[in-house]
Amino acid sequence: MKYVKQHFVTGMKVSLPDVLNRMEDGIAAACGAAVEGIGSVTTGDAPAASIRDGRLSLTLPKGDPGPQGEQGPQGAKGNPGTGLTDTAKAALLTLLAGETEDRDAALKALREEWGVADRSTDTETAAAEPPGAAGADTEAASAERGA
Repeated sequence: MKYVKQHFVTGMKVSLPDVLNRMEDGIAAACGAAVEGIGSVTTGDAPAASIRDGRLSLTLPKGDPGPQGEQGPQGAKGNPGTGLTDTAKAALLTLLAGETEDRDAALKALREEWGVADRSTDTETAAAEPPGAAGADTEAASAERGA
């Protein structure tokens, strides 16, 4: 429905119900075309807009990237730990190079160095057990490694 402006002047004879009904029809038509909410907003090559079922859907072109922001503050320095001891390094190198005559003795020495005494105990199990439990890390072993 196209809006036609009415110009009223003093002394003009009008049918009040007709004027009011036309106003009501115009308001109803405007409300029917009104957006009731946002449908979707997407990116595309060209801008576009549509209203479907009272929902506004927009397509916005993607802009160029903006400038890089400022660098944030420096984080706290982490604890580097002690790493492997010289004894553990030597034992690992001889094992990996195949230069040890007694592989089991070298493995046993590494387990003792790291506080894992039982062959069947893996590091996850040892870490999950309380200190002093069989195969678990002991306070003495932790102190030796600097943990």
